[in-house]
Amino acid sequence: MKKRIAIVLAGILVVVLGRGVFYYGGFYRPPPTEMPSYEHIVAPLVPSTEFSDAHVKGKGIILIDLSHNNNFDVEELNVLTSRLVSRGLTIEFFSLGADLKKELLGKETKDEKVVDLKEELKVADAYIIVCPRVQFSKEERKTVGDFVNNGGKLLLIADPTRPSQINSASLKFELIFEADYLYNMKENDANYRNIFVTEFKETSITRAIKRIALYTAGSITSVDFGIAFVGDNTFSSLIETRKRLSPLALTNDSKVLAVHDLTFMTEPYNGILDNNQLISNIADWLASPTRKEVAKPLEKEQP
Repeated sequence: MKKRIAIVLAGILVVVLGRGVFYYGGFYRPPPTEMPSYEHIVAPLVPSTEFSDAHVKGKGIILIDLSHNNNFDVEELNVLTSRLVSRGLTIEFFSLGADLKKELLGKETKDEKVVDLKEELKVADAYIIVCPRVQFSKEERKTVGDFVNNGGKLLLIADPTRPSQINSASLKFELIFEADYLYNMKENDANYRNIFVTEFKETSITRAIKRIALYTAGSITSVDFGIAFVGDNTFSSLIETRKRLSPLALTNDSKVLAVHDLTFMTEPYNGILDNNQLISNIADWLASPTRKEVAKPLEKEQP
């Protein structure tokens, strides 16, 4: 019995060894691999550490809208608000249920009549609206319009990555935030939607700016109110019939500023190129007294 078992085991062993010898092709030697080339990869630009926020002290109240289910976090405005505070301005937030007419105009409606409140009531000097998801009502639009006509500053900010009803406020001032995004396949900051802008009209907003980087920015349609323009290799994801695309606009005697990108204001993107200078210019604009300023046309290059 043991002899038979030994014979069976020996047979199995012979079969296994035979198959191994038949199929054995030697030790595996992988072919030489070619290292990838990293020359085509463009790393993000190194943030500048040389920027100095030179400014003059002032005073005033900046009202930030939080009453329209706004699609942003307050912390995302930290860079801008810190510069406003350093200029001596007071930051206040307009929450749901508050009276917009009271905060912006120092007025309220009683018995269907608009009455002025006490003269010592402090009203806002500037109003910031960022990505509102709830539309501004007809009455709110009129209040904002009256506020601007009385000398108040209005900053409108939207972002293509964040759905909003910003046009319910901007249309009052002939500004349309398009539902597109701007892209450049040739020159960008590591992503085709991270574009550079190098062409500017001469205004207080664009002072001392040569080049900025915007991150998933959109275009703003207006009647000659654009103050920053993309280059020939930058296109819109929706608009094909227009070449003069602008993500920034300034209107109503320089009292309304529209910006179609929020990311460049946040850390660390504020440190790229002249982004910090642009943010400081916006802070100076919000802090400065209202004055009539007309954007100068771009000078044409001589042939």
